[in-house]
Amino acid sequence: MERKNLRVFTKISFFTALTTIILMPFSIYILSRTSDESIEPFLGSFVLLTFIVSLFGLPLSIVSMFSKENLTKRIFALIINSLPVIVVIYGLTMEFIDEFFQVAP
Repeated sequence: MERKNLRVFTKISFFTALTTIILMPFSIYILSRTSDESIEPFLGSFVLLTFIVSLFGLPLSIVSMFSKENLTKRIFALIINSLPVIVVIYGLTMEFIDEFFQVAP
């Protein structure tokens, strides 16, 4: 595939990153503030859908690093699409550290 044709991957990964950066914090904020239980399953699935879309955009961001598109757009898409994965890995690492390095009762 030619480097000019890789612009499609860059465009898709960039829009995926924009969706992730706009919708995920907004959805998590509303999810934390809602007291009505009828809207929580919808918002939880919305956050999950945004997370899965960013997982879909991560390989596209890696492939788009070889295109001739604007470098800042490619790096922005790569960093934003990898943020949800980094947050999950950070949470699991902190849980592991908390579990195994606590003082025994």
